[in-house]
Amino acid sequence: MEAFRVVLSSSAVLLLAGNLAGQAVTSTWITGLLPPEAKVIETADLEVGGGTQRGLVLWMVHPTRVVRQESGDLGCADWVYGDHWYGPTRLSLFDVTNKRLINTIEIRGMYEGAKEKDHGFPIPFLVQNGSYYVPQIGSNKEGAPMILNLRDLTGEGVAGQFVLFEYEACAISLTTVLGYSPKSDRAVQYGVERPTESGKSEIVPWVEQVFGAKPVRPGHWDFTWQPGHGAEGSVHEQVSFDRKKQVFVKQ
Repeated sequence: MEAFRVVLSSSAVLLLAGNLAGQAVTSTWITGLLPPEAKVIETADLEVGGGTQRGLVLWMVHPTRVVRQESGDLGCADWVYGDHWYGPTRLSLFDVTNKRLINTIEIRGMYEGAKEKDHGFPIPFLVQNGSYYVPQIGSNKEGAPMILNLRDLTGEGVAGQFVLFEYEACAISLTTVLGYSPKSDRAVQYGVERPTESGKSEIVPWVEQVFGAKPVRPGHWDFTWQPGHGAEGSVHEQVSFDRKKQVFVKQ
């Protein structure tokens, strides 16, 4: 049975070509099910139990390669994005056993409208270990990040979710959880239910800081952070995953 392994890029050339190490077995049938303009960024297998094989594929449509200036001076956004690809971004779930595409979702930033045709998202390929997990750090304190750093973020017993980051201000990022939903057997971007000033609740895809912090246990966050930037005091975050609603709930 064909293996579906986590793939990390070792250089921009490998990423752009889409011929990532370890994809020799699966790349032909996977790319055959994706649009011809798709550039595969990473793939990861899923242990979902019951002999079922699933695979996640992060890919982009004609991404632009964005490289920082060589001055060595990093701006706040560079700590999140580093050298990155920018373009329309997608996440697909595959049935590896039967070699079929289950579903694909678009990944959009917090402030991009759902109907905007011209949109894109930055996915780093060389960055410092911080927002994204970098397994091997080079002499410049940077390396290739593992974007599909799969963990059990919902507490449902399947390590199938990962976090993306969107720069908002120095030391502050918007965060979102994406990945595999054991309940629906689909790729999803999880929403966060949060209270509003009117007393009602709303569901949003991105929230500040929360998912960049370590959960106290799978599916639960409880921590305090200081926004700074002229804001006084600190913010206490309490967020838990509601299995019935399939959303994270922010107190």
